[in-house]
Amino acid sequence: MSLMVLCEFRTRTDGEATFLRVARALASAAATEPGTLRYQWFVTQKPGHYSIIEEYVDADAAETHNNHVEPLLRELFAVAELVSVSFFGELNPYLREWSSGREGVAVNRPL
Repeated sequence: MSLMVLCEFRTRTDGEATFLRVARALASAAATEPGTLRYQWFVTQKPGHYSIIEEYVDADAAETHNNHVEPLLRELFAVAELVSVSFFGELNPYLREWSSGREGVAVNRPL
């Protein structure tokens, strides 16, 4: 079963141009990852807020993605704050540890 992830980010003051550049670079990097099924950014109705829908073949592919783009993620988090993240599917130990006790995280497991 695949793992879907929905995240919302809020850009910091004067960070929007950098955020957009890095978000596009992340999407480009994800396009070549064999375990990434979907990686699509959206502009929300709130100024400075962006959402992303990610889908991976499984949680291990999501972990591989994060490791692959780690320098870009550091750059993204320098100019934006993660508002919320929702996981839909089974998490691996890496994602369970990452999400444990973190505010704004929802884990939705399959029936």
